[in-house]
Amino acid sequence: MDKDANDQSQGEALVESYMQRDVYSLSPKATVEDAAKFFIEHSISAAPVVDEEGRLLGVLADDDLMVEEAQLHIPTIFAALGEVAAWPPAVRRFEEESRRYLAATVEEAMTKKVVTVTPHNSIEEAATKMHDHHLRILPVVSDGKVVGVLGRRDLLRALIRR
Repeated sequence: MDKDANDQSQGEALVESYMQRDVYSLSPKATVEDAAKFFIEHSISAAPVVDEEGRLLGVLADDDLMVEEAQLHIPTIFAALGEVAAWPPAVRRFEEESRRYLAATVEEAMTKKVVTVTPHNSIEEAATKMHDHHLRILPVVSDGKVVGVLGRRDLLRALIRR
């Protein structure tokens, strides 16, 4: 018996049973404005960014688009023993917000370090990743290509069925 069949026979819910197979995705060349309109039109808050072959390049979330409307977090500067420095995490946050603030395309605004799951991961693994990384969606990837998306509502559906 293979692992997947064994998992299902023991009652472990798998991502493939709950993922959305019809995926709304974005092109990296789309403008930020077009992406915002796309989110509104499809009532979604995040989408994978894929190339022409369907390979995952990143994820764009509505938070990535709202940076322009939010105040940038300027790093706090402090002085100690005659040296002036900024707190490194604050500097990194400022650099990331600045990059997104100036973004004109999806590629410039998207998150490139993406957390993913496969169709054969358990729902528990997916829920843990979404919780630990504060994610709205998890791209479901097989052989480097996006085959689905798992959202928070999908996890709630799995929870209700259990």
